[in-house]
Amino acid sequence: MQQTNTSVVARRIVIDGDFASQPYEAGWASEVVVFVQVEGDHPELALATEISPDGINWIRRGEVVTLSADATIAELSLSRFGNWVRVTATGATPETTARILIHINGKG
Repeated sequence: MQQTNTSVVARRIVIDGDFASQPYEAGWASEVVVFVQVEGDHPELALATEISPDGINWIRRGEVVTLSADATIAELSLSRFGNWVRVTATGATPETTARILIHINGKG
């Protein structure tokens, strides 16, 4: 029987530039789905997942997903990764900030 776990890695964080979430240790999982939500007005954001062997050095993995200025939620998924996963977001500026929430759901 597979197990699933959802962890919050960013809760209502206001970003005003390039952002990377806290690393999430997911070596036990065979796949992850990441949900990125925004609250309120925000610019278009480019979202991506990165993987790492050690939680320090990062490699982009998977497709870049665009969260348009009129959308409130996006998802990214990975099925091949090592132990560590994180999420990056670009597009926010000091003039056009974004308040984000990030959930990582692992299953394995």
